[in-house]
Amino acid sequence: MKNFFAQLPYKIGAFMVGRRGMDNFNVALLVASVICMVLEILFGWRVLSWVSFVLLIVCCVRCYSKNIAAREKENQKWLVASAKPKRWWNMLDTMYVNRKTTKYFRCKGCGQILSIPRGKGTMRIVCPKCKTEVMKKS
Repeated sequence: MKNFFAQLPYKIGAFMVGRRGMDNFNVALLVASVICMVLEILFGWRVLSWVSFVLLIVCCVRCYSKNIAAREKENQKWLVASAKPKRWWNMLDTMYVNRKTTKYFRCKGCGQILSIPRGKGTMRIVCPKCKTEVMKKS
């Protein structure tokens, strides 16, 4: 038994040769599965336990698959689909962190989020995207 545990890392490494392992899409599937499990425990919706089980199976199949090209294509689709929500979340985080020193507002012309420093009086702001001029009090 002692020899088994000594050889286990090498056997796992040999098994994973030619396989991709975890990527961003797998992590998202795993997180979705855990969320479904928690919701099933809290609300007792039995269907969520099946959804969670299916998501875990798909995650394992993707992790141990040797079809790396197909898994990479799926991961790229996920990265493209999740890029806009990530940018939005990062912008909200930045706005929250800088809320005491910076004032944020949307351009009336194009909807671009603009920022000015707080406490500097009335300022003339030009939108870099659509060149709309606005007078704002900071």
